[in-house]
Amino acid sequence: MSGGRSLAETPLGDESRLKTGCSQDWLPHKILTLCFLASCCAAAATRSVWDGVYTKQQATRGQTTYQEVCLKCHGENLGGGEGGPALAGEDFRRKWNGKTAGDLFGLIRKTMPSDDPGSLSSREYSDLVAYVLSGNEFPAGPKELDRDMAALNEILIEIKR
Repeated sequence: MSGGRSLAETPLGDESRLKTGCSQDWLPHKILTLCFLASCCAAAATRSVWDGVYTKQQATRGQTTYQEVCLKCHGENLGGGEGGPALAGEDFRRKWNGKTAGDLFGLIRKTMPSDDPGSLSSREYSDLVAYVLSGNEFPAGPKELDRDMAALNEILIEIKR
């Protein structure tokens, strides 16, 4: 008996429900759910810094901003200084491995420059991230690094390809 109905009251073809306690109409819903979950997973961090996510021109603009605003704390060539850590090299890459370009952009925008956080334009912050990626020997590509957080969050920082 299922749900208070006798076998005689059970619609034709619903005998499997009596055996398992559920009907067979769950299959389409389960397939849709699995497809949805697969697409969500594929959308997260779909690109890598190894895919050429910034342009050389953008990194050059970032270098100019770096020299004007960041150099005094972070030193020459992203090497670190008395007031700030290195933004290039093995330690930096290891620390940021597995995070996204959006994480880096967000941190820089929220905390830098230290004497006036958030004072630069979105373009300048994006250019700075491009310069940092360039300084860490990630390749340039044909399209500028985006300024949109959702797009930046899809770019994974990886030590190796």
